[in-house]
Amino acid sequence: MNFFLVIVISLFLAVSCAKKEEKKAAGTAGGEQIAKVGDMVITKDDIQAIPEAMRQLYSGAEGLERFVAEQMLYQEALKKGLDKDPEYLQLANYLKKKSLIETLLDKEISKKVKVEDKEIANYYNKNKEEFKVKETGQYIPLDNIKEGLRRQILMEKQKAVFDKYMADMKKRYKVEINEAALAGSSEQSAESK
Repeated sequence: MNFFLVIVISLFLAVSCAKKEEKKAAGTAGGEQIAKVGDMVITKDDIQAIPEAMRQLYSGAEGLERFVAEQMLYQEALKKGLDKDPEYLQLANYLKKKSLIETLLDKEISKKVKVEDKEIANYYNKNKEEFKVKETGQYIPLDNIKEGLRRQILMEKQKAVFDKYMADMKKRYKVEINEAALAGSSEQSAESK
């Protein structure tokens, strides 16, 4: 999983828990309490609200410790006013955009591309010489490399779908690049070093 996405999801979790913090402190939130950080109650519902792809990080006692640690750090950051820090706001905005892009690509590309066993077998048979061991003259059995081939074919298919998607987007969005300004900013960057 992309490192930026992990950071964004962690930030999201901390923010979403903080939004519930006031309700929980007043005892109005639902779910069975499993921990308490300051005045904030953590419930099983909070763990279930974590996106499925990240939930395993917060399972069991070790996961709960991680979740509690994040909540303590989050509360400390709020006390120090870091949520208003310009650097943080710039980073949060950047990560939000990256996360949104990743979500779009996941929905438009990753989830739409599948590799069937028949495709793997066809690829193997068409490229069989690539899988020949020079020393023995024998071929590596398909079962030994099937998952690796699946990943390779999947990446190739995803790239093809991505390239088509981007070509379609370029038709819908008018893109203009100011080469002179771009060259000027590159020169300024080089001078500042």
